[in-house]
Amino acid sequence: MATKRNRFPDEEGGGDAWLATYGDMITLLMCFFVIFFSVSDVNVALFEDMKNGFKSDVTNTETQTPIGMLASRLDSIYDNPEDDDPDVEVELMKRGINITLGSNDLFGSGSATLSRKGRSIVEEITATLTDIVGAYNLTMDVEGHTDDVPIRSFRFPSNWELSASRSANVVRKMTELGIPKENSRAIGFADMRPKIEPRDSTGKLVPGAREVNRRVEIIIHY
Repeated sequence: MATKRNRFPDEEGGGDAWLATYGDMITLLMCFFVIFFSVSDVNVALFEDMKNGFKSDVTNTETQTPIGMLASRLDSIYDNPEDDDPDVEVELMKRGINITLGSNDLFGSGSATLSRKGRSIVEEITATLTDIVGAYNLTMDVEGHTDDVPIRSFRFPSNWELSASRSANVVRKMTELGIPKENSRAIGFADMRPKIEPRDSTGKLVPGAREVNRRVEIIIHY
């Protein structure tokens, strides 16, 4: 019977010869780095400048994103509120920039018509948003939220209609001022998404909760 020959016969000797070459290379590299660090004069000030410059570049890059630019603009307006400033809160969230406006500054009780102060607030915010939202084709949701007190009027049979009408009127005003209609959406949530639960575990009203829950939120999505 024919015997199948091994096409790759084992070589005799020299199997570990490469280790000598590898060891010599590692030794040479170690010597090089020892000499390099022994003769180097480390410039600590230069190193710190380079490190700070890198951090600055990263920060500037983040700021130059559309969301970063919007956040910087809004912070410059509302970061240090005074007593007579409107109730405006700006948060950077996973879904985008969240701008919360207190309804007491925007509307009268039980009304969806923007007050004079409300129009002024919406105009100021829209002026900050318009160019970036349009240029970068960002989408915007305007959410209306009410407290848990039922409303039963001819115009607003429930808080659903009131919250939807309030968000729609804010969107209408913003689109009149230049926000693209196709980028905007009005949503009413009634009292279904409170920021603070209006009652505690014993059923007592939580002071200030209803006022906080009456709000309009503008979300600029990434």
